[in-house]
Amino acid sequence: MAMKRINLLPPEERAKARRERGLTWALVALVALIAVLGLVYLWQNSKVGDKEAERDQLEADIAAVQAQAAELQPYAVLQEKRTGMTTTAKALDDARVPWSTVFEEISLVIPENVRLQSLSCTVPEIMLPGGTATAETAEGGEMAADITFTGQTYDHKDVAEFMTRLGLLPQLTNVQLASSTKAAASTTTTGTTGPELTTFTVTASLRRYLTPPPTTTAGGE
Repeated sequence: MAMKRINLLPPEERAKARRERGLTWALVALVALIAVLGLVYLWQNSKVGDKEAERDQLEADIAAVQAQAAELQPYAVLQEKRTGMTTTAKALDDARVPWSTVFEEISLVIPENVRLQSLSCTVPEIMLPGGTATAETAEGGEMAADITFTGQTYDHKDVAEFMTRLGLLPQLTNVQLASSTKAAASTTTTGTTGPELTTFTVTASLRRYLTPPPTTTAGGE
């Protein structure tokens, strides 16, 4: 037969013991909470340390890149000047007058009966690098002549045909007749009479560029 356990403590002692056990459990819970909060603090502090280390590394990388950029800055300036010089050189080449092409085309349009005696050419100031529009027009408001043809032929019609053909060349414009004089027939030493020759002078202007040539600076700046 089992024996029945009997608590011989007075009621007030039993109540005191329960209070003490409650305080013990509360104290244990508080210690556990403090421990958890301490662990959370350590974890967060570790993350903050890692972020600060990353920030310091990024700042060091930025400083290194800035130092490299400062070292390379002179080369960037040189590259910029080189690019500008290349662009200017290309513009100068595009703006030059292709005299070889002009002369070749002139030789192809000269009529069979026309004989050139002289040909003078000049490039107008407005078509030169850094040129201005001063003295662009001649007297009377006409465009100044850049090319002058002097030659001989048999008839004024040949001169007119020559001028018409010159007007077909894309590089030339403002083809004008300066003079055309028909001379009397000459007698050769053998007594034969030569043909009557017409001496003429024709002028023309170079067609201006749509885009003015670049302006160059003294000293290569």
